Amino acid sequence: MLEECADENCVITLGSKIGADYIVRGIISKFQTKLTLSIELYETENGTLVVSSEAIRSESLSELLDKATVACANMYKKFVAENAATQKPTPESKPKKEPKPKRDPIEHPPIKWSAGGGLFLANGFGGGIKWPSGEAVAMPFLGGGIYIFLDATYAEIFAGYTMTSGTWESSAATNEIIPDMKCSYMNIGVLAKYPFTVGNIKLFPLLGIDYEAAVSGKLEFTTLGQEYEFDGMDNYAASELTNFWVKFGGGAEFDITESLYLRGELLYGVRTANDFENNGAIFNNKNGTPMTGQSVSLRVGVGFNF
Repeated sequence: MLEECADENCVITLGSKIGADYIVRGIISKFQTKLTLSIELYETENGTLVVSSEAIRSESLSELLDKATVACANMYKKFVAENAATQKPTPESKPKKEPKPKRDPIEHPPIKWSAGGGLFLANGFGGGIKWPSGEAVAMPFLGGGIYIFLDATYAEIFAGYTMTSGTWESSAATNEIIPDMKCSYMNIGVLAKYPFTVGNIKLFPLLGIDYEAAVSGKLEFTTLGQEYEFDGMDNYAASELTNFWVKFGGGAEFDITESLYLRGELLYGVRTANDFENNGAIFNNKNGTPMTGQSVSLRVGVGFNF
């Protein structure tokens, strides 16, 4: 029990167990009618007696307590003065250990702006129209162009110009009526990216959209010596070849200098049916079904850090 812990070693051990830096022990004795009180302050870390009060005597318990109050104040002043001289922290002035800040397990790179441009190649397949009779026309293409981009570490905004060409594919039509299609587009899009570094190369997955606005379109029936221009004069305008793509893939960057780098990107895209396919599917009440298109594109460019 606590009242049985009168020995100084017991008091010091108790202070250490409760996590106290210092602990006070009071010793009271009685001889005939007189009460005597002494007070001691110990440092629990090494068991050193730091300071003690003078003996306090009185026949009255209330007077003894009053004298003890004054004695404790004087003892504390002495303790503070001695510790100030040796630069030891007092119980009140001992610095508290500040908790270490938690580190984010993932170190996110700071936002850096850059811009650049380059060339790209695109190979498209699918698209077109399928009719209930079994006839189907697909519109594959091969093309390329130029593009520029603005990069903000986690996002890339780009714009470009594309020219494509390809021969339609049909499961039922004769070769004489299978045309070659030539188109040109202005496109703009945005890609989200999450960069991480492997050695000297920065890698990043990509996901985003690409709006491809058709500028011109032409069908050339080579064997018949005929062509059809998407100029709006006869049913269809070039705008009906406009496409909306969802694209995903990945890219890599390699620094040439501190401000100059090379970039490569490989993207797979899926587009919705354009107006030309939607309108052609229901032409002359054929009740056809427009088909979505797909593409794979490779972009290579140079960028400059701001």
